[in-house]
Formats: sequence, C-alpha cells, structure tokens
Amino acid sequence: MSAFTPTQWTLEPQGRPDNLSAAVLHSLSRPIAGRMAWGPLKSFVLGGLSFGILPLISWPRRFGKFVVAEQQQLWHLVEWLRIRTGDDDAAKLRDSVRDTGAIPTLRLVPLVMLIVLAVNFLPWLNVSGFHRSQILGVTYYAQPWVGHPVRFGHWSRPSIEWFGLYDVWVICLSVTYFSHWLHVHQHVSEVNRLLRRLNPILLRQHLPPMARYGAGIGLRPFWLAAGIIGVAFGAWWAIPAALAGAVHQRYCLRTSNRIRSELALRVGAMLREQRPAINVPTPNGFRVVCNNRLCGKSLPGAAAFCPRCGSRLPSVDAVA
Repeated sequence: MSAFTPTQWTLEPQGRPDNLSAAVLHSLSRPIAGRMAWGPLKSFVLGGLSFGILPLISWPRRFGKFVVAEQQQLWHLVEWLRIRTGDDDAAKLRDSVRDTGAIPTLRLVPLVMLIVLAVNFLPWLNVSGFHRSQILGVTYYAQPWVGHPVRFGHWSRPSIEWFGLYDVWVICLSVTYFSHWLHVHQHVSEVNRLLRRLNPILLRQHLPPMARYGAGIGLRPFWLAAGIIGVAFGAWWAIPAALAGAVHQRYCLRTSNRIRSELALRVGAMLREQRPAINVPTPNGFRVVCNNRLCGKSLPGAAAFCPRCGSRLPSVDAVA
C-alpha cells in the first residue's frame, strides 16, 4: 500500500466589496463640486461695478459652503478610521472635526461692515438727494464728496473731508476684506491642528504622517495686477481684496485638494494591506495609465510593464 499524504489548501475568498471604504476613498480623491472661488478677472469686473460690495456678499457665503463640504469629508474619514481601527483617538478626533471652521466673529464682520456702510450712506443720500433740473434733467448734490453741486456732464475736483463718506467706505471695505483673509487662514490653521492629531493614528497604521499646509499671503501676479489697477482708480480697498481673493482661491482649488488627495492615498494604502483583500475600485484621479500616448491602457498600481504595448512604467511611490 502506498502512503497517502493529505494536502491542505487555504482558500481565500475573492475580493469583498466595501461600499463604505469606496465612498470615503472616492469622496476624498475628487474636488468639491461647485464654483467655490472667484477668479481675479471676475472679481475685478464685478467688484469694480459694485464698488467692492458684491465680493463681500459672495465670498464669505461660498467659502462657508466649501468649509461645510470639507468638514463632512473629514468627518467621514475619521469615522471610517474609528470603525476600521477601533482607535480611541479616532473617536475623540471625530467629535472635534466640527471645530475646523473659523471663529464665528469673523463670519459676522462682513455683515457688520455692510451695515455701517448703509448707516453712513443712506443719510447722505437723503440729504443730498437727486433733484430734477429744468435743462439737463438731473442735478446731483454730493456734499461729503464735493463742496458744490455737480451737474450731469460736468466734473470738478473733489474736496473730500478726512472722515467723509469716501474714508468710511475705504476703511469698512478694507477691514471686511482683511477679515475674510483672516477667516481663510484661521480655517487653514484649524485643519492643520486636525492633521496633527490625526498623525499618531496614521503612524500606528504604519503610514506616513501628514505635513503642514498653508494658503500663503496672497501675492499672486494676476490678483496683484487687479489690485494695483484698482488703486490707480482710487479704490484703496482693492489691495486687501486682492490678497483675500488670492488666498481664498488658492485654498479652495489647490491646498484643500492636495490635503484630501494625500488622505485618500493613505486610505488606499490601508485597503491594500487589508487581508483578506477588499475590492475597492481605484478612483479616476489615482488610476495609472500607460505613458505611451498611442496606448493609454488603464493599469493596476503595482504594474511595471504595460501588458498591451510592453512599455516600461516609471516606479513611483504614491504614498510616501
């Protein structure tokens, strides 16, 4: 008789779908929907036509919507970490994600400044008024701006008092734009504080920590050009408006996308190390394609050669 040696096989199940992990990974890897920031040209045109009022109405509202959408994605990430790792720090961090927004006082500054402008402008409008002329049709009395009535079609050099309407207008707009600039930087600092508290959790999962990010001062060429043109026409509030608009646009279109993309890479690394394997589709932004322009085949992340054309792929560590 021949001896029979049994063979033991370990059959691992095929990749299991994980809808929660896929939702977290895909939400972090794509930009937040909607036009959350104005460009320099649009801000220059609409700001000039409205004497600086329209950006003050639109920018804080758009940035507030962006912060809410970003907070939702960060909360989903931390909750996913708590469920997957069971880490106590993740549970504590989940409750503090809602504090990543700026202090409420900064949100009220634009509204307060607009009220101050209205309080100073309406009495001037009622006192000076618009009076109908027998010949030219309109005579415009602007006492805080000029020392005598200015008729339609006639220009004279303004005689502006130090605390006149022009000064109140420039001061209020400058303070409001600076508060929006400070609002963006305060939010960036809160996000960095959240990432510092997230780094120990990532290190325990053998993942690289997150770096510190910033939105800059706002010295962007096109924004500065728009601000200088505004100053040339007497709109001194254009400089703080250019700085505020630049940091707003930079954070919404670049800094936040980079932060969430780095977090998505770490989520993908955790899923690849999971055993048994989890079937999570790779987001479009992270898919590796053949560098041959005539091929362009979608490839797995660990591929070294293209199976269609045989082109060699550069080795890149996507996480580190």
